[in-house]
Amino acid sequence: MATHYYPSDLAAALQQRWPETVAISAPLPEQQVLTQLISTLYQASMLQEEGRPVECHVVFAPAHQLEAHPAAVTGFHLMTFDPPRACNEQEIRRLSPAVQRQSSLLAVSLAADGNLQLWGMLFTHHEWDRLEETPRLSSASPPLALMVHVRGPGNLVFYCGNTRVLTLQHGRIDGHGFLQFPNAWGQGRFNENGQLLQQAQGPSVVTPKEEELVVMLSQHLQRQALGRVRARAHGGMVVLVPTHKVEPLVAPGSILQPKYKVESGSAGPQFQKLLLAIVRRLGELGEVSWAHYCRSHDATLLALDAEITHFADLLADLSAVDGALVLTKQLQIVGFGVEIKASQTTVNNVYRALDVEGSSLQTVAADHGGTRHRAAYRLCLAEPECLAIVVSQDGGVQFVHQEARKVIFWDQLSY
Repeated sequence: MATHYYPSDLAAALQQRWPETVAISAPLPEQQVLTQLISTLYQASMLQEEGRPVECHVVFAPAHQLEAHPAAVTGFHLMTFDPPRACNEQEIRRLSPAVQRQSSLLAVSLAADGNLQLWGMLFTHHEWDRLEETPRLSSASPPLALMVHVRGPGNLVFYCGNTRVLTLQHGRIDGHGFLQFPNAWGQGRFNENGQLLQQAQGPSVVTPKEEELVVMLSQHLQRQALGRVRARAHGGMVVLVPTHKVEPLVAPGSILQPKYKVESGSAGPQFQKLLLAIVRRLGELGEVSWAHYCRSHDATLLALDAEITHFADLLADLSAVDGALVLTKQLQIVGFGVEIKASQTTVNNVYRALDVEGSSLQTVAADHGGTRHRAAYRLCLAEPECLAIVVSQDGGVQFVHQEARKVIFWDQLSY
């Protein structure tokens, strides 16, 4: 099993993971060309421009493909170089300051002589690599082409349109999309928010579409909050606890000691209220489902979605305070600046999940991570119903959970 990946390995992995649904309409270039492109971008990532690491965005597509895109008039605009420039690491370095924003990309294609060329720039109206985590912009239409985000030394993220396909970081690759939540997270949050929904609706049965809506709204909120923590590069930890266990877990001398405890029911953002308001409004519009929520441009839903974004900002702000941010599984704020008092709990080994279900595991020494990671391991071993999310300063994310006395983590590289 390879431990480090080189351009040819990345090209093969990218071709293997490229979505079958677009393989005909938007095929990848042949292996040799793809390897050349990846090698050039990798070398550019190791350079500096005016003392700063190179960061930029690149789209691989000929001009006629982008010009034919339905959004070419109102969704994005092209600027063509005359003549095209050679696509090499030094040209990418020089142009990188102009394409650091997610809405701007260098346009690369294959020239008639078989070499790569920089033929222009693409300017979009949206941060194309954020569309997956912002369902309200689901109507936005990025080109179905290979896009690459160069994020710094040896860190490349490959997209098919706005769908992340593969990430290279520290010589490793990660094939998950942005924050692919383990199954335990969706089930754990739904158990409580689903009950809340049922209580609000009375004796009526919660439908599968309503179940999905609850889970997806919860993940939507957390994706936004964790995305902001990642972007600020200060790291942090979020702990989710069962609502019925809050008081014993934060009592004096217990395992969670908040420096700033939030009074239950105090004024402030309430995810439950937002959730119920969204469900009521969708019911008024005729369909309570995640799909309807994503595609609707109803003014009331837009305002509620903005409130979720404000709540995500608040969660990210609170996580910047030294210590953990603790939430109930209904996403109520319990406290922040929380110290985890689990020093008496010994964890020798933890288990890296190799799939989303956690059915395939790899044994890892418990001391492989940093202080936050070890605290999360001890907490989850001591309190099986707790879930922990650890964000590293480099943007990597670990989801931590216990099952059958095994502390399992899902390790995702920085985006």
